[in-house]
Amino acid sequence: MQSNQKKNVSLPPNFTCTAIRMKNTIALISAFLFLNAMLGLAGCKSSIQWEQEQADLLRQTVELEQRHCQIKASVDSLWDVTSAQLARVFPADFPSIDRDIFIKARNADHIRMFMSFKQLGAAAQSLVNQAGEQDKILAAKIHNLLAEKQAFERQKIQFLQQVEQKDEAVSRRYAQQLRTAATQVCE
Repeated sequence: MQSNQKKNVSLPPNFTCTAIRMKNTIALISAFLFLNAMLGLAGCKSSIQWEQEQADLLRQTVELEQRHCQIKASVDSLWDVTSAQLARVFPADFPSIDRDIFIKARNADHIRMFMSFKQLGAAAQSLVNQAGEQDKILAAKIHNLLAEKQAFERQKIQFLQQVEQKDEAVSRRYAQQLRTAATQVCE
């Protein structure tokens, strides 16, 4: 018959304490190494995420500035063409001061407020009115774009503040890249 009794093995008295200390030390070292590895990976992940977000912000910066440049170019083109066409249709007896103002005004409402506007023929008045309507459309586009730029600016500031909390130098470098990208689009 087998006995269900456990055999008592006698270990030296300090063996148990040493084994427990070793287990605790190994557990602490393992935990320390694990935390360092995770923090290291988290640091890399943040850096990689920062670079990706910075690239997205740079792309958005360029896109917004390109759209702004295109709208400004459209406004300039509209009024360059309108001024040139208007210069050709002025009546011979049209006041020269008003003529100069109309050509340089680049604003239909400003042109229409002059009494001499009524001296223009129907074709010239229509030209100013059509330019004014196109200008309103372009002004609405600029207004919408400015709202987008404001929202983007908030997003950009939030990102730079998050980066600054971890690495101020990187935040400054990103901010400089964004400023440079914004100023070089329309050149």
